[in-house]
Amino acid sequence: SNTESETLTFRGSFNTSLPFLNAIDFVVKDSDYELMEQHAEEEHEGEDHDEEGHEGQGHAEGPTVFSNESTEVQVALDLSAGERIRRLVFNYAQEEMSIVGEEAFMAPVDSTETTLGFFTSDDFSFATLDFGARFDRVERDGSIAEKHHEDEHDDEHEGEGHIEHGDLTLAEYKQQDAEFTGYEIEVGARFELPRGQLQLSLARDEVEAEFSNGQDVPRITPARNMFTARYTLDDFSVSVLVKDVEQQKNVALGESTTDGFTIVNANASWSYGLNDSTRFTLSAFARNLTDEVGRNHASFVKDQVPLPGRNIGVRLRFDF
Repeated sequence: SNTESETLTFRGSFNTSLPFLNAIDFVVKDSDYELMEQHAEEEHEGEDHDEEGHEGQGHAEGPTVFSNESTEVQVALDLSAGERIRRLVFNYAQEEMSIVGEEAFMAPVDSTETTLGFFTSDDFSFATLDFGARFDRVERDGSIAEKHHEDEHDDEHEGEGHIEHGDLTLAEYKQQDAEFTGYEIEVGARFELPRGQLQLSLARDEVEAEFSNGQDVPRITPARNMFTARYTLDDFSVSVLVKDVEQQKNVALGESTTDGFTIVNANASWSYGLNDSTRFTLSAFARNLTDEVGRNHASFVKDQVPLPGRNIGVRLRFDF
């Protein structure tokens, strides 16, 4: 095989004197990658080539070339003012990928991805408020091609549905336009106690996805609620995470619903330093304390393989 790769990155920043814009950061990246694989000769056993004078000779397949060309542009605007942090980011990526040769299983694919994101952070006297929003648009143009070898003839199939070839069914993967909508939110607070500090946080995330025909996209993670409590005192810390995963009822054709479940995890750690460079750390962990039966909706084998049950362990670490 032979590999060729080339990457060019151009990065810069402009500082401005505008009251609403502090700086403009930008990155332009161009990448070219190519892998060529030469296949070994294949011997044809049981074939009689005496009359043609080819006895004992094999057949050499041509090489397969995997190539990828991509260009990415990112522009970030710093809109911060005083203690308020503001960021506006635009990202555009274009990619061309192809596989040409004997082992080609897909037609060339052209992809473009456009992202617009905004982040803000405000530090109040009693709390810190962070907010972020992002819009993504992804477009892909390509198809999957299946090959079936029968006797000495190669049949290449590109079409809709699936094709049956004797006992072999050739499946076809087709892409559709889809729209994903989701959000992530987290609120938290720190409390200074007479001895130590207590940190609490509550978070939730949810994603909904539909094809352009109104049908649900398969294997979408259901909504999750997460509560975290962490207590620290000098070299000692303990934390508890309660993750509540809701039932997933929005399923595609051929999918089954997945029941909700609640997982409780806990961690504790204590460390002791012998000197500036030597330290012992003793930690204990517990996963799925209640031994809840949970299933990952995004897994193809969720019904056969549930998530791990109760798991408790102790670790000892020595740094020097």
